[in-house]
Amino acid sequence: MAQAQAQAQAGDTAVAQAAAPAELRPYEASYELVTHGLHAGVSSFTLTRDGTDTWTLVSRNRPQGLFRLFSDASLTLTSHMRVGPDGIQPLQFTAAPPDGGTPNVDLHFDWDASRVTGVQDGTPVDAPLKPGEQDDLSVQVALMRALVAGHAPSGISMFDKNGTRDYAYTRVGEETLQTPVGAVPTVVYESHKANSPRRTRFWCAPGYNFVPMRAEQKRESQVEWTMNLLSVELR
Repeated sequence: MAQAQAQAQAGDTAVAQAAAPAELRPYEASYELVTHGLHAGVSSFTLTRDGTDTWTLVSRNRPQGLFRLFSDASLTLTSHMRVGPDGIQPLQFTAAPPDGGTPNVDLHFDWDASRVTGVQDGTPVDAPLKPGEQDDLSVQVALMRALVAGHAPSGISMFDKNGTRDYAYTRVGEETLQTPVGAVPTVVYESHKANSPRRTRFWCAPGYNFVPMRAEQKRESQVEWTMNLLSVELR
C-alpha cells in the first residue's frame, strides 16, 4: 500500500513538472553591430527580474567611428514589463541619453484604461492600447517567452504613436552558428510587416532559453544591419 502511494505521488509529481510552464531566465548578452557593412559599435541587452511578475530589459549602445555623430545611436532603451497569464504587458518604455538626461521617449502603458500616454520625440502621446501590444524592446521578450513556452507566435503587434505596427512571424529554418561561446544550434524566425520591403530574422538558441545569437534586417535583398553575438550569460 505504502509503495503504491509513493509511486502514485511520484507519478503526480512528474505530471505536475511536465505541465509546469517553462520560464524566462535573466540574461546578459552583447553583440557587434554592423550597419551597411561597417562596424557601428556594440549593443548589450540585460534582462532582470524585479519582482514576482515584473521584469526589466535594458539595451545599451556604444557606437563607434562615424556612428558616434548620431545622437540616437547611443540611446539607452529600457522596458519595464509585467509577465503573467495575459502574456507580456509593457508598463513603461524609455529611450534616454546614456548620461541620464531627459528621455527622448517616455511612454506609460495603462492596461486597466487601455491607454498609452507620455511623450515621444517631443510629441505628446495619448493613444488606445490593444491587447498584446508591445513596445520596441518588450517585443523581444514576447518572442522569447513564446518560444520557451513552446508556442511560436504567428504575429506580434507593436505600439507606435502613428498607429499599431502588426508583424507576422514565420519559422524559416534551423542553423548551427559558430559563435564566441561555441557552436550553437538555433531556430530561425523572420518578422515582416505588411507592405514593408524590410524583413528581420532572429537566430534564437533553445540551449540559451531562446536568446538571439544573431539578428539581421534586410531591405529587399540588401542587408541593412546585422547583430552578431559577442557574449551571453544566463543567470
